[in-house]
Amino acid sequence: MVIPIEFVIVLIGLAMTAVLFYRFPVLPGIKDRAAGYSSVSVIIPARNEEKNLALLLMDLSAQTQTAYEIICVDDESEDNTAKIALSYGAKLISIQNKPEGWTGKAWACQNGADAAKGDLLLFLDADVRLGKDGIRKLLQAQLEEGCTISVQPYHKTEKLYEQLSMLFNLVQIAANGIALPKRSYTGLSGPVIMIAKPDYMKVGGHESVRNHIEEDIFLGLQLKKAGLPFRLFIGEQDIAFRMYSEGVRSLFQGWIKNIATGAAKTPVPVLIMVFLWITSMISVPLQLIKCAVSENIPWLMVYSILYILWASLLAILASRVGRFHLWTLMFYPVLILVFSGMFTVSAIKKIFRLNVNWKGRVIATGEKP
Repeated sequence: MVIPIEFVIVLIGLAMTAVLFYRFPVLPGIKDRAAGYSSVSVIIPARNEEKNLALLLMDLSAQTQTAYEIICVDDESEDNTAKIALSYGAKLISIQNKPEGWTGKAWACQNGADAAKGDLLLFLDADVRLGKDGIRKLLQAQLEEGCTISVQPYHKTEKLYEQLSMLFNLVQIAANGIALPKRSYTGLSGPVIMIAKPDYMKVGGHESVRNHIEEDIFLGLQLKKAGLPFRLFIGEQDIAFRMYSEGVRSLFQGWIKNIATGAAKTPVPVLIMVFLWITSMISVPLQLIKCAVSENIPWLMVYSILYILWASLLAILASRVGRFHLWTLMFYPVLILVFSGMFTVSAIKKIFRLNVNWKGRVIATGEKP
């Protein structure tokens, strides 16, 4: 019996799952070593984040390890972001007229860092949610590892369209090397970054990555260039977020803004493994349809089993990175179609240096020298 090449590709992709998602590193448990913790300046870059910001500031006020200061940088918001920040006692920095050459939230992060007094800088996106031990766990990790700590938060979803982010979360983890058997990271994870102020200054802060949309990836590359290690973790309930809660349009714009740049900076061996992993998933439903049409019953049964296997594997993986429904994963080809479409649009914009829209701004995708 001749084994079809398509079947071999599926098996290779399944094998890639064991490599790309070998482990899900989580933050260490809390130990009784609070005396060793450094002072933390929390910096929140915020543009039109009145709803998310209020939730995050409530979380910060309930921490078992309080921050030295909380700095909210209002990036020309058109809502009540500034009022919310002040109502919770945060230090407010309002920035206007972003200088030429600065892209995304880098200008806001740099302004917050310049004003910070703590030994450690903790950059948090406004949509991050922290359990009461969130900061303490980050501090414990920084104390044990002695380097920059970054976390991809657990993705809490509520509405139907948010289920579309499942595959993006997994691809982001795989491409960044977070779950590989051997630590080999592409860059940082933007929503949560804790870095010692001397290290931040040594790499030039966010000014050194001011012209990049994916400032987190490039900040990680700056750390590598300076010989400064960093560690990445997967968030649990203590560190979570709800991405793109504003609607399906914000989800599309957000992922289109991010994914092509991330792919361009992913190491080639990892990129090949991710490609084979996705190709395997795509191949199974396609072969299933082909076998059904041709009435090839033996292979139809084989691919039916493989389809169930892939859906089960995705359910296991997805449970580690976010709140995703089982019935969504049973229809995972839809998620692949959405991912493929957005990746194509993102790649086209990246290649031809077309602009993307994000939070009411037009952002250039072409990297400037």
